[in-house]
Amino acid sequence: MFRMTRYIKSLMNPVPVRPVPKPSGPVVIWNLIRRCNLTCKHCYSISADIDFKGELTTQEVYKVMDDLKAFGVPVLILSGGEPLMRPDIFDISHRAKAMGFYVGLSTNGTLITEDNISKIAEVGYDYVGISIDGLETTHDEFRQKKGAFKESMHAVALCKQAGIKVGLRFTLTQDNYPELPAMLEMLDEHQIDKFYLSHLNYSGRGGRNKKRDAWYDMIRDAMNLLFKHCHDELKRGIEREYVTGNNDADGPFLIEWAKEHYPNQVDALTQ
Repeated sequence: MFRMTRYIKSLMNPVPVRPVPKPSGPVVIWNLIRRCNLTCKHCYSISADIDFKGELTTQEVYKVMDDLKAFGVPVLILSGGEPLMRPDIFDISHRAKAMGFYVGLSTNGTLITEDNISKIAEVGYDYVGISIDGLETTHDEFRQKKGAFKESMHAVALCKQAGIKVGLRFTLTQDNYPELPAMLEMLDEHQIDKFYLSHLNYSGRGGRNKKRDAWYDMIRDAMNLLFKHCHDELKRGIEREYVTGNNDADGPFLIEWAKEHYPNQVDALTQ
């Protein structure tokens, strides 16, 4: 992951970026279940609303958690499929928190309702990431379910009301590239804490639909827009967390952006 806010902030404050402390182990994004209530066009696991063979039992999950802790893993992002479709998701989550992991929940948001938001809040997730891949029509088309956008944005509102750190996760393609500016405007409107732009992962249905991946000029435009938006917010005293993933070129591209906007700070950025 490329933590953009941290580096742009360092450009605006001319001091060398402090070295990131070496973690005790890797961050683990754990697909706890393959089943999902949606059939998204860019799904990397080809999930569907059926039971798949080979899913871990609760006790097997606990054994893996013990192994991960022994290996020094500091962060567990519980994902899927749709993790909220596991009947034991809250038992797993509570155990992960009790073991001292930083615990995130990665969800499409459609299953977060008034009926379970209190259970979600009780876990004390460090972060809940909800996938939003464009404005309403585009998002519903991506997710292949009418009404998915409204359900997911309702989940955002419920999380914010419960005091949970919440972020939007956005996968860039040709189809939603024009809507990125409007997506960024939504961050203020809904008081979103974090924005994660993911480049398309060429696996699962994402591989089948790779012809809809954003073109190079679209990716460059999107990254320039994200740099500018983050920079402008920092100038206004807004320190929102911007992160990108699945493209190792994002870091070098920021260096090129810095050469134009902060040429005297490039050395500090690259140290």
